[in-house]
Amino acid sequence: MNKNIVKIAAGTMIASAILAGNTELPYNVMKDPVAHAATTNVHGVPKEPISVISLQNGSFEQPAVAYGGWNTFDQSQVPGWQTTASDGLIEIQNHNENRDAADGEQYAELNAYEASALYQDIATTPGAKVRWQVSHRGRHTTDTATVEFGSPGNLKLIDTMTTSVDAWKTYSGTYTIPAGQTTTRFQFEAVGGDPRNGNLLDNIVFATQSFITVAGNVDKTSVKKDKTATYSFDAKNEGGMASQNTTLTIPIPQEVTLDSPNVVVDGTSVAGSYDSNTRILSIPLGSIEKDATKHVTFDVKGAVVANNVTTQATVTHQDLGFTDEDYTNYSNDVTLSVLANNAPTITATDHTLKQGGTFNPLADVSATDPEDGNLTSSVKITANDVDTTKAGVYHVTYSVTDSDGNVTTKQVTVTVVSNDFPTIEATDHTLKKGATFDPLADVSATDKEDGDMTKDIKVTANDVDTSKEGTYHVTYTVTDSDNNTTTKTITVTVTSNDAPTIEATDHTLKKGDTFNPLADVSAADKEDGDMTKDIKITANDVDTSKEGTYHVTYAVTDSDDHTTTKTITVTVLSNDAPTIEATDHSLKKGSTFDPLADVSAADKEDGDLTKDVKITANDVDTTKEGTYHVSYAVTDSDKNKTTKTITVTVTSNDAPTIEATDHTLKKGGTFDLLADVSAADKEDGDVTKEIKVTSSDVDTTKEGTYHVSYAVTDSDNNTTTKTITVTVTSNDAPTIEATDHTLKKGGKFDVLTDVSAADKEDGDLTKDIQVTANDVDTTKEGTYHVTYAVTDSDGNTTAETITVTITSNDAPEIFANDRTFKKGGTFDPLADVSATDKEDGDVTTAVKVTENNVEPDKEGVYSVTYEVTDSDNNTTTKKIAVTVTSNDVPEITAEDHTVKRGKDFDPLQDIKATDREDGDITDAIKVTESDVDTSKEGIYHVTYSITDSDTNTVFKTITVTVTSNEAPAITATDHTIKKGAKFDPMAEVSAADQEDGDLTKSIKIKSNDVDTAKEGVYHIEYEVTDSDDNTTTKTITVTVTSNDKPTIEATDHTIKKGGKFDPLAEVTATDFEDGDLTKAIKIIQNTVDISKEGTYQVTYEVTDSDGNKTEKTIQVTVTSNEKPEIEATDQVVTAGDKFNPLDIVTSEDKEDGNITNKIEVIKNNVDTSKPGVYQVTYRVTDSDGNQTEKTISVTVLPVAATPVHPTSPPVKPVVEIASTITPDQPQPSQTVAELPTTGDQSNKGAVALGSGLIALAYLLLFRRKK
Repeated sequence: MNKNIVKIAAGTMIASAILAGNTELPYNVMKDPVAHAATTNVHGVPKEPISVISLQNGSFEQPAVAYGGWNTFDQSQVPGWQTTASDGLIEIQNHNENRDAADGEQYAELNAYEASALYQDIATTPGAKVRWQVSHRGRHTTDTATVEFGSPGNLKLIDTMTTSVDAWKTYSGTYTIPAGQTTTRFQFEAVGGDPRNGNLLDNIVFATQSFITVAGNVDKTSVKKDKTATYSFDAKNEGGMASQNTTLTIPIPQEVTLDSPNVVVDGTSVAGSYDSNTRILSIPLGSIEKDATKHVTFDVKGAVVANNVTTQATVTHQDLGFTDEDYTNYSNDVTLSVLANNAPTITATDHTLKQGGTFNPLADVSATDPEDGNLTSSVKITANDVDTTKAGVYHVTYSVTDSDGNVTTKQVTVTVVSNDFPTIEATDHTLKKGATFDPLADVSATDKEDGDMTKDIKVTANDVDTSKEGTYHVTYTVTDSDNNTTTKTITVTVTSNDAPTIEATDHTLKKGDTFNPLADVSAADKEDGDMTKDIKITANDVDTSKEGTYHVTYAVTDSDDHTTTKTITVTVLSNDAPTIEATDHSLKKGSTFDPLADVSAADKEDGDLTKDVKITANDVDTTKEGTYHVSYAVTDSDKNKTTKTITVTVTSNDAPTIEATDHTLKKGGTFDLLADVSAADKEDGDVTKEIKVTSSDVDTTKEGTYHVSYAVTDSDNNTTTKTITVTVTSNDAPTIEATDHTLKKGGKFDVLTDVSAADKEDGDLTKDIQVTANDVDTTKEGTYHVTYAVTDSDGNTTAETITVTITSNDAPEIFANDRTFKKGGTFDPLADVSATDKEDGDVTTAVKVTENNVEPDKEGVYSVTYEVTDSDNNTTTKKIAVTVTSNDVPEITAEDHTVKRGKDFDPLQDIKATDREDGDITDAIKVTESDVDTSKEGIYHVTYSITDSDTNTVFKTITVTVTSNEAPAITATDHTIKKGAKFDPMAEVSAADQEDGDLTKSIKIKSNDVDTAKEGVYHIEYEVTDSDDNTTTKTITVTVTSNDKPTIEATDHTIKKGGKFDPLAEVTATDFEDGDLTKAIKIIQNTVDISKEGTYQVTYEVTDSDGNKTEKTIQVTVTSNEKPEIEATDQVVTAGDKFNPLDIVTSEDKEDGNITNKIEVIKNNVDTSKPGVYQVTYRVTDSDGNQTEKTISVTVLPVAATPVHPTSPPVKPVVEIASTITPDQPQPSQTVAELPTTGDQSNKGAVALGSGLIALAYLLLFRRKK
């Protein structure tokens, strides 16, 4: 192809894209200019197919002959071929006599029945060159035949073939069609030998050359760089004969790379050869049959961006069996453009968040691709360890894949800084009533970020009242710079200042008792607690030897000098014995008796002692009449004891009795609850009228067991109860058991046989059954009925009707025909005799000969009598005449037949009849009976008869078996194979037929689109035909799955020196077929040293189940981890000036850069309203958690007084304030780098000295001015 043409095409494409508004192509052109198309790929112009001359059926594969056999066919049945034989027959053999064909399965025998020739008349073009070829072989000996060409009336000898029986021999040559010869006869004729066998012919060719055309294609017009495109080339033989040594060569353009020299030819992988120097791919195609096509595919990948990359295939070949000439042809141009394939980009920035803040990892994250445009919606988060609840440095990893499978990843850093709440330090207080209370005393607040916040504390609640005792509360709040508010409440307890209290109670003693005045006396004070040991007795006149009233006085003084006194009374009493009150009792037998009821006791000193009364004896038995006693005793607190005994009399008190018995009733009967029920009492006599029914669940409408409960009470309130059972029994109608009957006509029938009746109450009632209707007539077939009835003792009547069926009882039938046979013949009286019965079916075996006077050696008319009896004892007899003739009977020749279901059946075909006297009398055969039905499988019979001139008649019956005519079955299953694998479409495919058996070798592939070079779902259709021409097809699915390499997902890492590094963290592997292969990842290289800064590599490897191996190397960068630096100098300001400690400080970090915004003021006591020297302490933390602190001094100078200027005499000030103090300027000499840590006060001393001198100067000036 001309290079200038390529340039114009590329330029035109770009211009067209720009005019059409396509912005994607110009991007690629600008970024990676399109290269010119390859120029080493043009070989020649494809040739047009030639006019084809070719004979038909050169290997005699049609029509088909069974394996191992032979058959003759009318020449009209053999495609292409004709014969000079007078019968027009051509003999074809298939491996006859275990002989293989030269080509295919079949061949012809020239010497079939007579000396003749085989030929074809073929339309030819004068001047055309024709290849001819024939395979020849002797059959039983060496055979000879001639090859003749020419017009049908003018044949010329071309060759003479003489071949032995040992092997096939091929004869061939070239023939040019003479001028004017538009029809050419190609003929073979036997020379000598046996005209009935010999001269086997096969693999006959008479054709113009093979001619291969090639059609090239590619599955896409353009392919992305590193992506796959598939070239396909169809090599088709459009000549007159098969080719051999066919080779396809394709130059592979520089702009693409060949995946593999292995290509796919008609769905099967074939090894090609590739010369990397010439970039020529050579593919052997072997032989291509006439009109056949070989489909070739192979894959390439885009390598260099270019437009219109063109190639062309060249095919070379020879004619099958001929090596004298090589042919060459070319395909059309196949053009492919290679486009750029840029990876997408992700835009995402680092984040800094406050602890507890919200974080959306996809916010402000976007992705674009030069080819696909905006891919933001396709961004995926592959790793995210951000925890906003904890301060720290986290990472989020993003991934996006474009439509070409290019994957881009990016990692951002998310720093979560602390956002802790401030803390308040405040403790509970206890105050004396009336004390003073400062709620902010000893209260402080600090914050992790803001430092000391004590001055920001606010009292939000305070109910303390020190004038009153009580528990009060003070609530404090403080808010940090992040608006985090902390609240704390303390308790303030105001205690009393009261005098102590004395606990002491009055006492009562018995005369003579001992008395301890301090026993059970205590003292307590609200402030001092237990003061019992401090109690003093200030007065005590108690005398326990005399009855009387006395007093004891106590006193106690607390730590506040509050004194309390208390006086108690002590009473000394006398010591008399107690008294018991108890009376005699009279009780009814069986009543209850409480021996302590109405019993009491009292004591002069102790008062009521009833609860202390004890029973010392008690023999009362209320179950027996009699006189009994109870003795009581009581003791007072002085141990004085009193006893008393009473009498208890028990009189009789028997309970009444009830007389009532259980009942049994019929369902529906009446029942009086009180009938026959009475009651009596030992004391009260007859108390029947006092009986009460306390419960009854009796329901006489339902069978069941019920209960009635009675109760009666006598005058002593003794109550007796009794329950009886009432059983309600059923009153059901009786049941009749009788079943339907089937009888033979004329049989006996007893209407009461097997009929019974029963009743729930009466039991067996069979003898009481009455027949109320009966129309049964056993002399006639039909359906009849019998109705029964029975009545039980309750008058309940039941009726039941049964059906009686009378079936026929016909006598059996004998089938036997009169017989005629020749004298001297054999005679079997049971031959061809059969019997059937309407009920019993075939009863032939039961036929008996009851009379037989036949004498086969004498002419005459005889008789045979048959008899048969069925299962009903019906007997039938039949007599036939048997004629013995003087002459021999004719003979019928007929064999049993087997036919396929659905095939035609001629009952007279192949049937013959002969007679000794009459000769051939086939035409006189008659079919006397035939039940053959070829539409159904089964065994049938045909009966023939023949009568000779002597009127001797002969019958013969043959069996015709109709067998099934099922179609064959193909066994083939779906397949799943890997892309590029070998695939044999006939492997594991079989066919079987019910009649023909194994037909696997007869299976043909009707269609097959399987391409193992490409993933996809394909189909193969098989076909097989049995000997009955039943054809079966079956289609299977072949799924070609990918065989892609696994992929490893691993991103570069940056870690701090000394940090932790897990080389397998966040590394994954997946495979299209195997899924997740992460656990199969191996580290084959790891140079990382986290103790040293530098760039290292980690290489991973993973292998899938197909042996495909993938490696990936990532870069690990170890960076330094230095502490940040704070830049801040000491400051001097004037009282009243504004001072912001963060305005004068900056911070830099080697890794993080400027981190001024992360500086915290952790201490700041500067008060610009008061002159003095103060400190500010700063702290900064970098992203690695490294902290630096720095303290500076801030000197607050007093405001300079306005100088007074008297008129006379002027006084010159001693100190020029304006010239010596410049509070607005910092003092570089006072810069403090860091707080000293060793107690060194040199810098502070300098600052203090300087500040003191300034203050002294100010005072001197002030005094001078006064």
